[in-house]
Amino acid sequence: MSENSTKYLNLLNKQQREVVENIYGSTLVLAGAGSGKTRVLTFKILHLLVEKLANPNQIMAVTFTNKAASEMKKRISNMLNFPIDRMWIGTFHSLSVKILRENTDKAGLKQNFIIIDSDDQLKLIKKICELESVDTNEISPKYIQNTIEGFKNKGISHKDLRENRYRKYDNELRKIYKLYQEELIRLNCVDFGDLILFCIKLFKYDKKILKKYQQKFKFILVDEYQDINNIQQKWLENLYGFHKNICCVGDDDQSIYSWRGADVSNLLSFEKNFDKSLIIRLEQNYRSTKIILNCASNLIGKNKSRYGKKLWSENAEGEKIDISGFWETKEESKFVTDKIENIISNNNKLAEISILFRVAAHTRSFEDRLISIGLPYKIIGGLRFYERKEIKDIIAFLRLVNNLSDDLAFERIINVPKKGIGKTTLKNINTYARQNHLSLFEASKNFSQFSNSKINNEIFEFVKKILNWRKIKEKFDHIELTKVILEDSRYMEYLQNEEKNLKNPDTLSRVDNINEFIVSLRDFENLEGFLEHVGLVMDNISNTSEDTITLMTMHGAKGLEFDYVFLAGWEEGVFPSQRSIEETGTKGLEEERRLAYVALTRARKKVFITYVNQNRYSYSSHDYNMPSRFISELPKELVSLNDSSYVNESSFLNEFMQDDNKSEIYLSPGRKRILQKAATEEIDWEINQDHEIHQHIKVGNRVFHQKFGYGKITKIDGEKAEVNFEKTSTKNIFIKYLNLTY
Repeated sequence: MSENSTKYLNLLNKQQREVVENIYGSTLVLAGAGSGKTRVLTFKILHLLVEKLANPNQIMAVTFTNKAASEMKKRISNMLNFPIDRMWIGTFHSLSVKILRENTDKAGLKQNFIIIDSDDQLKLIKKICELESVDTNEISPKYIQNTIEGFKNKGISHKDLRENRYRKYDNELRKIYKLYQEELIRLNCVDFGDLILFCIKLFKYDKKILKKYQQKFKFILVDEYQDINNIQQKWLENLYGFHKNICCVGDDDQSIYSWRGADVSNLLSFEKNFDKSLIIRLEQNYRSTKIILNCASNLIGKNKSRYGKKLWSENAEGEKIDISGFWETKEESKFVTDKIENIISNNNKLAEISILFRVAAHTRSFEDRLISIGLPYKIIGGLRFYERKEIKDIIAFLRLVNNLSDDLAFERIINVPKKGIGKTTLKNINTYARQNHLSLFEASKNFSQFSNSKINNEIFEFVKKILNWRKIKEKFDHIELTKVILEDSRYMEYLQNEEKNLKNPDTLSRVDNINEFIVSLRDFENLEGFLEHVGLVMDNISNTSEDTITLMTMHGAKGLEFDYVFLAGWEEGVFPSQRSIEETGTKGLEEERRLAYVALTRARKKVFITYVNQNRYSYSSHDYNMPSRFISELPKELVSLNDSSYVNESSFLNEFMQDDNKSEIYLSPGRKRILQKAATEEIDWEINQDHEIHQHIKVGNRVFHQKFGYGKITKIDGEKAEVNFEKTSTKNIFIKYLNLTY
């Protein structure tokens, strides 16, 4: 044993040491953000071994990822200078596999059973739907897969389902769930949800095996306890029952995964579920400045469903949180990238900077800006905007309408949404095209004349739509064209059906991505200009540098930290999400607030919060956002409200921050028209967009153009305006392609 292993207790603060030295009974450790919970768990295991209170194989440590389990083993082994392979450290699923492998027959499984992944689960469900003639347009296989996963997270087998449990698809779900389980057994397979369920079943029907494992594990430790679901809680309660020594480390203020089954009530009911409970709070933060912590604590203090704690730090006081409002997203992204350039000019690394979003779709304007100025970036937990499937699909539609010879676009969308045109048909069209020196589109016009009737009709309809869209392209702008394509192709309906009842907030953003895509089109004069822009963007996104800015959702940022954090899109209805509030009310609002708390506490040195006044998905210049209610929940003395050069609405934000307005904020729904201008001017809301723009454009206005940047209007002549651009020269521009910045 190394000398370091005998001095570990001196490395802990008072509360951390209390956790480590509290050996017996049930302990709940409320570990605030940046309070050193990993160190506490590691040192507690180390203490049990050093003091010879347990052998390695008598300790079970449950983590949420295999990576966390591996790192914990490595740390303990390094401190002890010997391997601890016999210790049970792993995820709920990996530990369940170990138990099932040791008791295969009694668990009702065959030897060498196979664990299938999510893709194979979906394939199996699709096969069952096909055999049972289930209308997958009405109830999608992905929805079925997620529903079954939800059942298993709650410990519900197909036998437990009752009549009329669901208003819709009740019979289909029950039937498919039953057939799915039967097929798994026939194939000698289990899915991830089964691993824990089979263990629970084993413990229920074989008390000797349950007692064996209860006696075996003298100490149980659990990480990320706020994220466990109900079946995992039941699994723990079973194994806890003999020695009754359990230490759960978690943070009720960081419970942000209810959409994947996590239930914070398990943590909040700890004293009820486990005997002789002790709660220890880790409140000293080693990451962030005092101002960041005070803001985060004040914000999360608005939640009712929590144990309560207040983070503090010996770190520096730090800078105030910077809050900036803008007219639109282009100005928001320019402000952020200007700040980033200023930060790195002071010898800071890009890798220490992150931009966090509530909605993944909102990365688009930031990606465009970063690419245009040459700053490298990476997307964590997702794809770059123009690489996302739904965006590539709609771009392919537009490319083919613009150029009937674009065979790559044709191949991508000929069967999107699915219409029965498979690989064989496409191969035949390709062969015919080559033989007759035609594009695939031209070949399909002829091919549809001699194909079988069903395929014939589908290809004929596809060709007809493309030709019709080309006519629309000649008469209407590219924005209207895109809307028509989305409607005629039923692509938006297809996305909505695919996402029906899925709870993953990042998955649900596919429709938001399409909405953001439509918004991006208004920055270009025509379809050709947009497609050229996309081509240039895609050609410039390759990046091999390790020093890059990180873009990600707030959900994806949990567990990470950066020196500088930009929190974009803090608008009511966006964040907190209107969808979350509508679906789950106060419970949803509190989880959104926990997400805000997580986002704030990712920063070590400085936080910037931004929002835009203009509704991100609206074409009306009078449809306004209000800042997120979470901004008003930050202490006024700890934030800096910026009267930016981009937007002259500081009075609006200052009024918003007044106490008198807070009750109104709580009662307001999502996006509201609340700028003073909208409140004082008499506006005809039915006027068309072009007329609106003409009403407000005046000589002397500062405007923004996607290609030429910022400038000032010097003359107006009918549909056009003469603009003196700051970085180029004076140009005549159609007014409808100019954006007021005020």
